[in-house]
Amino acid sequence: MKYDDAEWHSGGEFPKDSPSEYGATHIALFLKWCFLKGWIGELHKDERQSEDLELLLNDKLSATEFFLKYCDGKLTDEDFDEFGNDFASQYYGDDGLYFDDYVKHFGHLIYVAPESEHDFKEYSAVLEDRYQTGILTKTQRKAEKPWWKFW
Repeated sequence: MKYDDAEWHSGGEFPKDSPSEYGATHIALFLKWCFLKGWIGELHKDERQSEDLELLLNDKLSATEFFLKYCDGKLTDEDFDEFGNDFASQYYGDDGLYFDDYVKHFGHLIYVAPESEHDFKEYSAVLEDRYQTGILTKTQRKAEKPWWKFW
């Protein structure tokens, strides 16, 4: 299953003067956060990736560089283990809150700034909060509102 693809973000409103890798930044940051949780798929446990994976996890290699090199710009279920896919299928899925959360906190950076301008600590806090609350989808968020609130 494909969750996202950097190519999906390079058309439409993508700024003409931005490098194409900026369309992969939000995806790569999600991948890195999941990897730091330990949700690494077998695909990335290959010896050929081990050195770069270690560099990624220790902030010595950008998530965008790793993502474009080893995932070909595509975020799929092969990238994660069972726990990662359970989280990603809800939070990153069609009903998921991932992109809404990203835009809310980093909308001013989307497609116009490199990964280095994103505060990964802040980004991680947003994802960790979602993970801890378990409210990963719009449907779940809607169910959390009191019955008398319509907005």
